[in-house]
Amino acid sequence: MSAAYIQARMDHAISSQPRKVLKAPARPIAIREHYINDSKTLLTLRPQGDAQSVAAYKVQDENRVTRFTDSGRKFNGRSCREFRDASGLPLFDLHRKISFRNAWCITLPETPTADSIATGAPRLAPFGSFLFTFTNVAATDLKGPVHDKEVTLEIERHGRVLESFDVVDGDMKVTEVRESVHHNQKLALPPSTRRNYRPALDIIVTPGVDLSLVTVIAIIVSDGVFGSE
Repeated sequence: MSAAYIQARMDHAISSQPRKVLKAPARPIAIREHYINDSKTLLTLRPQGDAQSVAAYKVQDENRVTRFTDSGRKFNGRSCREFRDASGLPLFDLHRKISFRNAWCITLPETPTADSIATGAPRLAPFGSFLFTFTNVAATDLKGPVHDKEVTLEIERHGRVLESFDVVDGDMKVTEVRESVHHNQKLALPPSTRRNYRPALDIIVTPGVDLSLVTVIAIIVSDGVFGSE
């Protein structure tokens, strides 16, 4: 199958909105400043293991160096995912709210969900699109209340065969998450072959964006659209 054909199918959008050009945000956006990148970056989210695994997801760079891991949703007897950096340092816990199947909240490690630092909420349409709201810790030039630093990203689902998701900040696409052509042993193109299919996802990140932030978004995409382990 040609690359041109695959790209054409990816661009056949579920959303009726025109797709935006990938562009760096006007100011840095982050939930962890340490992971703001200074150049365009390609990461790959690789599902592996099961619900009990210490690393149900690995996030690797173009050199296959692991940058982040995320545990299974039942690892260590807990009902959340533990998100860690390459050294194993805990960064976040990812919780899926029982009251709403596709609602998420992100907390600091072993912190109550009431003290979340970010939330994910589904949009009515199309299925798989959602809003991701957080306090931008990189907004150091703002001296007002915390809510003045609040950012809501729109995650727009596109593609009828190969899935693709635009992470939109205002009127700019700052990251794209898409089903990887190069890192999957097979591509489940017909709907009938997608049962239990959990593909690797490419994450294309513009400068000025926190890599841990977009990795969390990619994991929500993977769980919400393709299903958890």
